[in-house]
This record gives sequence, structure tokens and C-alpha cells, in this order.
Amino acid sequence: MPFGPCLLLICLIAPAVGCGSAGSSVQGTVSYQGTPIEKGMVTFTPSDGKGSVVGCNIENGKFNATGVTPGKNVLTVAAVNSVTFSRSSDEMSKMAASKAGKGSIEGLIDPADVVPADAVGNGAEHMINEGSNTLDLKLSKP
Repeated sequence: MPFGPCLLLICLIAPAVGCGSAGSSVQGTVSYQGTPIEKGMVTFTPSDGKGSVVGCNIENGKFNATGVTPGKNVLTVAAVNSVTFSRSSDEMSKMAASKAGKGSIEGLIDPADVVPADAVGNGAEHMINEGSNTLDLKLSKP
């Protein structure tokens, strides 16, 4: 394929995969029920569907995203506990005995989600301006 058509093809594809613009940066904090989220992820999704979906990690209640499409974005926060994968038989027996007859497995299986999908503020729309932005996300129980 000659050079010209290749260049045209690259110019058409690059914006579609999010390489067309550096985008904005967004840094801030995120908490749930007043407690900073230790580990998780914030996802920025352009409300109008134009632009790239960008995600970044949450570490010790803080996040820093780059390449976010300016304009209205829906922000989704996901955070999980570190899950205990194995326990001793004695420990499991004690946990089962304490829950016996109560019809619940709560306490036997560690919950994975720290922030429920329907938490107040999760999935909310935020305006992201050109350049640098700061957001403090304070999520709470539904």
C-alpha cells in the first residue's frame, strides 16, 4: 500500500482508539462512608459516548487519571477488600458455629465489594474541564 493511503488510514483510526488527544488530567480523593478507599479503580466514561473510557487506580484514597475526555463524564468507583483465601478448619468451624441457625453465611465468606454499585455518588456525572481538574468523591450507602 502506498504511503499516502497508509497515513490516511492511521489518521482515521487513531482518534477512534483514543490516541487523538492528550485529554485532561483529574486527580483527587475518594472515600466511602467517610473512610478513604485503600485500593480500587475510578472509571471515566464520556456521557455523550464520544471519546475514550479511561480508568485509573485508587491507592490510599487518592487517584490520578490522565487522558480523560473533557466534558461531562460518568464516574464509576469500584473497590474490593482483600479476600482471605484460606482459613484453618478450626477457624471455619468457629465461624460456622457462631452463625448456626441464623440463616446467613455473612461472616463465613468475606464480602468482596467495598463500594456497592448503587452507592450514593457512584455513577454520578461530573464536568471535566480542559487541563487539570481536582475532584473529591464522597460516596455513601444507598
